[in-house]
Formats: sequence, structure tokens, C-alpha cells
Amino acid sequence: MAETERDLADCVGAIYEAAANHGSWLDVGTRMCRVFNAPRAMLWINDRPGGPRNVLMPRDDGESVYAAHFFRIDPYVAQARSDFADARSHHLGRAKLGAELVPERSFLRSEYYNDFARLHGRRHLIGGMAGLTEAIPLGFYRGEGTDPFGERDVQLLQALLPHIQRALELQRRLARDEHAVGLTRALLDTLPVGVCVVDAGLKLQFVNDIARDYLASRGAGLSSMRSGPSAGSGVYLAASSREVATVLRRLVAAATSGRSGGSIRVASPDGAFVAVLISPMSQSFADDVNGVGTGGAPNALALVIIRPLDKKLSPPAGMLCDFFGLSRAEAEVATALSGGASAEDVASQRGVSLVTVRSQIRSILAKSACENLRDLERTMATLAALAPKER
Repeated sequence: MAETERDLADCVGAIYEAAANHGSWLDVGTRMCRVFNAPRAMLWINDRPGGPRNVLMPRDDGESVYAAHFFRIDPYVAQARSDFADARSHHLGRAKLGAELVPERSFLRSEYYNDFARLHGRRHLIGGMAGLTEAIPLGFYRGEGTDPFGERDVQLLQALLPHIQRALELQRRLARDEHAVGLTRALLDTLPVGVCVVDAGLKLQFVNDIARDYLASRGAGLSSMRSGPSAGSGVYLAASSREVATVLRRLVAAATSGRSGGSIRVASPDGAFVAVLISPMSQSFADDVNGVGTGGAPNALALVIIRPLDKKLSPPAGMLCDFFGLSRAEAEVATALSGGASAEDVASQRGVSLVTVRSQIRSILAKSACENLRDLERTMATLAALAPKER
């Protein structure tokens, strides 16, 4: 009995390891087949474009033939689908012998048995059902000339089925979380400004492409610095001057302790400036950035936005055409103006008269509902912040 309990505990541990992607479902299959003295097992999950797959057994000729045709006419699978549709809560977690699911006479006369099951060691079955949005049959097989499963096997499977159900629910939730993580990181990478996520100790949790390029550039006012002798020690946000480092630590400490954070202007040795905005990061957003399964208590994080002050951001010309109905020429003039050029500069660059440019400016202001060029500049800055960075 002690050995059986140990084997069951090993199976339960392996089930949750597989659900969390820390272990293999094939390992679960091996352990469960040992418990039931069964050479074959099935847990058919339909989670990939290629259709359902048996996660408990390696793909061999028998599995390939079953997936190609006999899965669709398997009477046990058909019964699981029917039970799931009619009374899901009643059937979930209940272990049954094969004859309780499909009468022996019907089974032995079926195409499934005669053309497949008897040839591939699937004469006797003990099974149960899990499921989220559709039935997920779980079963173990013994071949011709072997003893059928008994009540002891039913009790063992009854003990394991709730763990299979919870593991599938966990796997589905983790898959959704991983999708959310990917979307969050992709969103931060599309922003036209540098974005870092740091903890209270300035340890970098995430850096988008623009921030990574800035921190890696020579002579930047901020940089990334590895701390400790090993790669696992972490990489931290650092400042080139002691004064900036002090303010940076203070603002990050404020943001990660529930206060508002703040902003600072950082100079590089070559005289260029960047604006740095530090603000608190919501826990749900932080969880998405960190990823799933990190464990432990929630870690307060701060969002660090880095924007060069010597570079005026302008939205793409095509965006202005779509938003305001500007002509291509008008959009290019608006972009040049938001980049700091004067009307005279634009006329010279485009090889047109100043009268033409001023006429285009009047049209731009009317179409964009801006009162003057200062108002247009604010509108352009807002749109530039919304526009994804160019690849």
C-alpha cells in the first residue's frame, strides 16, 4: 500500500510539473502506466492547429493511425463527448471500466475494435473524462490475453482524475497569461520612446529596443551595469553622475512605495539631454512584464520613460493623411514644421515659394482644427507619442 501511495504521489507531482511546463506529459504517461500496469495510455488534447494529440504516449505507427482515422470512430471517445455535452459536472472526475462506457457486445462488433484496437493492444480499457470547453478523454489499455482492469484500478484513477482536471485548468490559464505577457512586451517595444521597468533597487526587469540602444551608447547619461560576479546577479540602471544617481534612486523608491515618482533631466558628457520620467507600475502590468510563474510576493516596479530632448518627435506623414485628410505634400510640411523648421526653411528645402508653404500651413491648420502653429506642434507631439516606432 505504501508503494502504491508513493507512486500516486509521484504521478500527482509529475502532472502539475507538466501543466506548468516544468516537466513532460510523456513522463506523466510513463508513471501512470506503471501504476495501472498498462502498456498504453491516452490523454487527447486539442490545443494545436494540427488537431488533437495524445500527450501521454510518444508518436508511433499505432498513434499515427489512430489520429488519422480511428480517433473519430472510437466509441469510448464518442461516449465521452456525449457525457460531456449532456451532464459535464456529473461525469467529470468519474472513473469507469470500459464495459460501463460501451457495452462489450457493441465494442467487439465495432469497426474500431476489429480494424484497430485488437491489433494495437487496446482490448481492455479503464477511463475517465476531464475537460474545459470540450471532452478530454483519459484512458489506459491492456491487450488481448491480459486481465481486464478491476475495482482497485477504478479507485486509483478516481484519485488521479481531479488532479488531471486541475492541471488542465492551470495549463490553460498559464497559456493565457503567457499570451498576455507577449502582448505587453510587444506593446512596450512599439513605443517611440525608451522604456525600462525597474524594481526598488534599480534592477532592470525589462528594457525595450530604444532604451537598450540608448543605455548601450557611449557617453549616455544613463547606462546598464551588471552587478555581482555571476550572470545571475542582475543588470541595473545606473547614472553617469553621482547627483543623477541619487535623484534616480529617490524617485524610483517613491514610485515603488506607492507615491507618484517624478522626472529628471539627465545630461550626457557630450552635452545632449534626455528627459526621464519615473512613475509607479500597476501590479497587473508588472505581472505581465515579469511573466508568469515567478512565485513569491508581488514585486513593486517602476516605469522609467527615456526621451531625448534634442530630437523632436514627428508622426509619420501617412498618419497625418489618415487622421486629418492632409495631402501628402501638406503632411510632409507639417512633419517638417514639428521637427523645428521654419516656413522659410520648409520652402527652401522643398524648392517652392514661401507663399505656397504659407498657403499649405493655412490648409493644415484648418484640417487639423489647430488655432496656430504652437497648437499644431502640441498635436503633432501627441500623435508622435501614439505612433509605433519605425522598424
